Amino acid sequence: MVARLVTSINGVSRVNINIPERTVNVTYDSRITDAYVIQMALLKAGYKIVEDPGKII
Repeated sequence: MVARLVTSINGVSRVNINIPERTVNVTYDSRITDAYVIQMALLKAGYKIVEDPGKII
């Protein structure tokens, strides 16, 4: 479900999910979308955002 949700965002080209680490790595075109849009989509779907220096988990 997470992969489908995030890949539906215009500008997202790849989503890698690491289930044991409970992380999602998203590759996107910053000319089309940004991390905020992706975070808001995940929050709206009920996922928790944890920020870590250098990355968003």
